[in-house]
This record gives sequence, structure tokens and C-alpha cells, in this order.
Amino acid sequence: MSQIDIQDLFNKSRFPSVWGLLLVVLYSPVGFVLVLLRLLVVLLLWLLASLLPDCNSLRAFLSYGIRIAFGIVVKIDPESEPRDKQSRIIIANNASVLDHFALRRATETVVPSVWELPTALSNTLGLQKMNMNSKETLIANIKQFLSTSTYSVAVQPEFSTTNNQVALLKFNSWPFSIETSVQPVAIKASRSELVPVHLTSLASTWLTEVFWFMFVPYTVFTLRYLKIRRNSDHEILVREVEKDIADALGLQTCSHTVSDKTEYEKRYRTRILSSARPNRNTPNSQVIHSIEIQRMARQVSEVLPLVPHNVILRDLMKTRNVDVTIANILDGIVTYTPEPNPPAQSSVTSSSGSSAKDKVLGTTSFQEKKAKMIQEARERYIKKHGLTNC
Repeated sequence: MSQIDIQDLFNKSRFPSVWGLLLVVLYSPVGFVLVLLRLLVVLLLWLLASLLPDCNSLRAFLSYGIRIAFGIVVKIDPESEPRDKQSRIIIANNASVLDHFALRRATETVVPSVWELPTALSNTLGLQKMNMNSKETLIANIKQFLSTSTYSVAVQPEFSTTNNQVALLKFNSWPFSIETSVQPVAIKASRSELVPVHLTSLASTWLTEVFWFMFVPYTVFTLRYLKIRRNSDHEILVREVEKDIADALGLQTCSHTVSDKTEYEKRYRTRILSSARPNRNTPNSQVIHSIEIQRMARQVSEVLPLVPHNVILRDLMKTRNVDVTIANILDGIVTYTPEPNPPAQSSVTSSSGSSAKDKVLGTTSFQEKKAKMIQEARERYIKKHGLTNC
């Protein structure tokens, strides 16, 4: 697997360029009218699916309506392998939040879901409600579904989207333990160049993604079935299928997982929020800000005197909150080298000394260290304020 910088896997902006943004602005009156009309279509579809019994004619009508509501066009790549229905597990990459509808349109396939939708609408969208409390429970649900239904099951083991320009997220291996053979499907999605809007963007919500489906004129999904892969060792099978799909899309494989994306999104949101805070450029505001930070730092030092002052200040500059900084230090999120015990703390020297010894020898667990620090902080607080009967 290639070592790829995780930031290269995602679009931070919804628009590819400044000129692209200008085109979107010019198109926006039409786009907002489309959104309103399509929302009315979605409402109508929801009412029909809720009131009418599930049947083939209703599903056909709902399918047609969904294509209008989301502007979805589904195609099969001419170079696609034939669909082999003996393989009941479809493995696909994750291109967008509406891949399940494209898969449902192309073949008799459903995607496991936790959504509570009317039966007819759920079937049309290609969603099947299943218990996802644990991996084992979900696998058991899928096997039971396959034994009682004519539909196949599609799973997207990336479990999140990328920009589909550099590499796939590393596939999770559990979907490959359901059956020993799977049929890979490579999904490509594109939009009109006249309204250049990326299919996904970093830290975007599901509702935002759906909004842009309704805003742009159309989105084209192109599916390409690949040769069936068989292997009783699912750890080997997952890497073979991952490589096949990446090659079909002209992408690479990498070691970054959906968990890595989640952490990267958190850091990205934090940076955005930090940059959005009011500027503290005036001399008076800088002085007030510095005094406030120093005051909070003293409060933290009273509770945790062994933590270096610069470490406390650094975390307070991020959190702006005494309680959060104390929690970060106690939970080990903020790491530091303890300072020597201050002279004023002679009454707890033996206790903190043994704690320092334990740190060196590694004989106490993190929870024990944390409990000792909290107890020492409590004793100091009681002594400082002359509290009794505590």
C-alpha cells in the first residue's frame, strides 16, 4: 500500500476553483428552484410510500420519482463483466451518500441500513434495515437475509467517502467473512462541468450532501462489475478485491482507514472553529486575553502543581476552559514531564514522591495515577480553604 498523505484523499472545498464558484453563484437561482421542486417530490414520494401497500408498480413509480428528486442517472460501463448472480455479496467502493440507489437500480441488491423508512421507499432506495449493534450481529443478519430473500447484499467496506481522485480508504475485512466469493463493483460518479460542484467535501453532513444532489442538474453514476474473486481466507480476499477496484478506478490503495478520516475531520473542524473566533488584535484585548489565560493557568496549577506552566498554557490556548484542560491532563491527552514538588506541598511530599517513583518504575496503572492526582488535589484544596469534616 502506498504511503499517501491523508489530506490528499478529501476535498476541503465543495468548489474546485474560484471560477467554478462563480459559475455556481450564477446558476444558484435555478439551483434553489430545483431544490424546492425536488423537495416537494420527496414529500409526495414519502406520503405515497407511507399510505400505499408495497407492490411492484409503486416501486417503479417511486424509483422514477427518486431519479427526478435527486437528479440521478445510472449507467453500466460497457467494459463491465457480466453480473454473476451466484455471488450474493457485492463489494463496492464508496463514492457518495446515495450509492445504494445506484446499486439498487443496476441489480437486485440492497445495502444494510439502520434507517426507519416506509417499506416501499426502503426497497426502492435499496436499503434493508438490519441490526448493527455489533459486527457479529450484522453478519448474522446478512446471512439470514440471504437465506430468505432473492436479493443480494452490497457492502462498501471503506465505510466513508473520499474524493475518488487519489486512493481508496483501506477496506475493512469483516464483509469478506460472510461468503468465500464476492463480486467487486467499481462506482464512478460525475456531475455537469457547467455547475462544478464536488460530490463530497470534508466534514460535510449527510443532509448537506443530499442538498447538493438536489441543487445540481444531475449526477451520473457509472457501475462496472469486475471478475468474481474467491478465497476462503477473507484477509487475503479483502486485499485482492481492494486492489481490483482501485485499479478499475485508476486509484491507489493506502493504509488510511475510516477511523483515520474521523480523526482528521475532528482536527479540521477544530482549525476551522479556531480561525472563526474573533480576532484579538487590539492592544487592550491582547492584554485582557493574556491576563485571563494566566488566571486560568493559576487555577489549573493549584489543582495540578506537578504540571509545567508552559504545558498548561499551551492547552489553555486551545481549550479556553479550566475544566477541559484539567480533564485533558488527567486523561493523558496532554502529556508532560512532571516538575519537582513545590516546597509548599511538603504535607503531601511522601504521597507525590511515591507517585513519581511509580511513574519511573511503571508499577501503577494510568487509572491509579489519575486517582492519586485527584486525591492529592482534593487534599490541597481542603487545606487551602480550611475546610473540615470533608
